[in-house]
Amino acid sequence: MRRPSFEGWVTRELSYLSGEGTINLRRLAYLAQASNPRLRERLVLYAIATGKEERLRSFLYREDIIEELTTLSQELRGKDFNNPAILSELQLPSRYMKALLSFKAAFQKIDTRNESKKLRWEKSVQLQREKGVPNTQICQYLNLDAGNVNTYLKHGAVEKLSLENATKIMKYLYSL
Repeated sequence: MRRPSFEGWVTRELSYLSGEGTINLRRLAYLAQASNPRLRERLVLYAIATGKEERLRSFLYREDIIEELTTLSQELRGKDFNNPAILSELQLPSRYMKALLSFKAAFQKIDTRNESKKLRWEKSVQLQREKGVPNTQICQYLNLDAGNVNTYLKHGAVEKLSLENATKIMKYLYSL
């Protein structure tokens, strides 16, 4: 699993929220103004992050959105959108902060998942030692790849297993 870039994340968000699977700026601007206000924040942030503010402005007819685009463009100019720590420290309207915090959560998902796998690894190793269960028994019973399980259990290489498989190993060791 890779960390998302802001542009990739916001593009997927816009495509999903539009309900049409599109990232056409003209179409998204129309939808955000007419029938889908949920697009508004992400569309404005997308335009600023990609340098398409003027293009978006040409498709907008609502003054409130144009004003927000102008204000936020000045506030966010030169900011690194791929650094969620910087973005979450900004003083923006809550609607925009909510969108940026959603990106931060997606950005940190890999760290959160690895931390969860590390906790499962620690408990699994403890249970494995207490109960004297060899790695081969675990692999055979759960039908998992022996190389990945060995690397995970011996060296704590959490990237070798999915969270689901790490949980299966821990639950199996608890059940013994």
